[in-house]
Amino acid sequence: MPARRWTRDAIIQEIHDLHAAGESLKTRNMQRLGYGGMLAAAYRDPSLGSWRAAVEAAGLNYKEATPHQRKWTRPRIVATITQLRQQGKDLSYTGMKQQHPYLLVAARRADTFGSWQAAIEAAGLDYAGVARR
Repeated sequence: MPARRWTRDAIIQEIHDLHAAGESLKTRNMQRLGYGGMLAAAYRDPSLGSWRAAVEAAGLNYKEATPHQRKWTRPRIVATITQLRQQGKDLSYTGMKQQHPYLLVAARRADTFGSWQAAIEAAGLDYAGVARR
């Protein structure tokens, strides 16, 4: 994940996006997904001071938002792709690598789709159209 300036608002928005995608917001999961910089920024931000405070500032119950991570299944990946498409998000490989790397990694695993293209096509989308974006 490229270096990013994590403001309070950016942290809260990313927490919302990750939670909406069904990700556990446990610190270990955030680090695994490449969000170590966001975690550090939450601790440094004087209005937050901790990851728990950041999750709660996003309006979420910390205990409910930090369950054991749910497994990315084929139906869950397709549903998330469909949801992101409805939100007008960039579903290109580059867009996903920048904005939703956890979804990209899950879709490319051998036990799910094996490639981003296969996941996009399973969601009923034309990969060539998505890739051009």
